[in-house]
Amino acid sequence: MSLTREELRGGFRGLGLEAGDSVIVHSSLSSLGWVDGGARTVVDALCDTVGDGTVLMPTFTRYDRAYDPEMSPSTVGAITEACRNHPEAVRSAHPTKSVAAIGPGAESLVADHELRNSIGPGSPIHRLIDERDGQILLLGVDHTTNSALHVAERLANLPYRDQLAETTMRGADGSAETVEVNQVHCSRGFGVVGSIATRLGLEREGRVGDATARLVDGPRLLSLVVEVLDKQPGLLLCDVPDCERCAYARRRIADWQ
Repeated sequence: MSLTREELRGGFRGLGLEAGDSVIVHSSLSSLGWVDGGARTVVDALCDTVGDGTVLMPTFTRYDRAYDPEMSPSTVGAITEACRNHPEAVRSAHPTKSVAAIGPGAESLVADHELRNSIGPGSPIHRLIDERDGQILLLGVDHTTNSALHVAERLANLPYRDQLAETTMRGADGSAETVEVNQVHCSRGFGVVGSIATRLGLEREGRVGDATARLVDGPRLLSLVVEVLDKQPGLLLCDVPDCERCAYARRRIADWQ
């Protein structure tokens, strides 16, 4: 049997998502089972659920392709691509870590997405959490996809968030401009946050279709992780032997301390 828009709304409300809420969504379409209407139905059900609230999703793109906010596809899942293509969505101009938002004030939320502030203080993801008490919905995924934790790394002033990378942006005349952006760190170690959030009651877990879903208190999670990172700056680093970014991070932390 296929999952309907109404059933999706019921699942989201069962988690505690309500009209007026602002929510950042990280998702996996395949985890839900067969959805009637596909990814667009999921986006519509989320918009139905929050009503006059705001839905925001990452629509990240590749470093090696020139970014065009109108045309460049999202590389982080079918639901995010459906969000990008939604007629009411507006997308930020960051060439690698853009977001798309639907809802009142979406234009102001995604505006001024600075090249060297992809996911940091004052970025759209941080503004949604900090200014609108934004929640984080992990739909069929875990905290390794939780981009808000990159904001926590920057708020904690961790020294390894200093790397830059080059990419290109497509201008209105079709020309490509080379620009520098800050390079976002590895997220494979972010799973450690799940047990902390569960133990401290910062997230509600339930089922939406076949997927395990978690609705996380964004402001409380961000505050907690920053506090822990002040004491354990290597908390979010992965243990993958050949991860160059986490090896770099450990060297920077050692020099910093």
